[in-house]
Amino acid sequence: MKALLIRHPQTEWNRAGIIQGRLDSPLTPRGHEESHALLRGLLDAGIHPDAVFSSPLGRAQQMALRIAEQYQCDIRLDEALQEQDFGEFDGRLLSDIRREYPRFAEDETFQPPQGESPGQAAQRLLDFLHRLPGICPHHTVALVSHGQIMQAAIAQLLENSLDNVARYHHPNASYSLVEINHSTCEVVRWGVASHLLGLKTG
Repeated sequence: MKALLIRHPQTEWNRAGIIQGRLDSPLTPRGHEESHALLRGLLDAGIHPDAVFSSPLGRAQQMALRIAEQYQCDIRLDEALQEQDFGEFDGRLLSDIRREYPRFAEDETFQPPQGESPGQAAQRLLDFLHRLPGICPHHTVALVSHGQIMQAAIAQLLENSLDNVARYHHPNASYSLVEINHSTCEVVRWGVASHLLGLKTG
């Protein structure tokens, strides 16, 4: 099975540097452009999802709906695809959190108050990937999720560590391709964003 891990397009809070976590904000005009660019990019790459799973959060569902419409397939929502739970940090400026809690940016085991650590979030997504073949019979599946949990999961798969998790940053509307074979998950490509070249910044 091939699983396509897709980050949602840009939102207003992404642009403003606000932590969204389990909260939500509308897509920006660029975010809508990114959605179209991603759909074109998947077609150009010859990727044809047979099913779509999405985080229940609105910013992910909007992207999932467009993918499902393009490929005429069903959508299933799964809480395992939600963003890392930032607890009390949701809705706050990232710059403020980094200043008040230096460990937030430096220690990947750091757990925000009432939230979860990057390691806990990564494990949640990896557990979902491992059980995916048992709940979905299709060959290629699109999973629309979020940046922080995706980069943590990719770091864990490639390095079996979260020491360098920032290296695996995924821009909005980028994707990674993972191949699932029995009990193993292998990263084929990560952070694919070439389809976003040429879009206006903002």
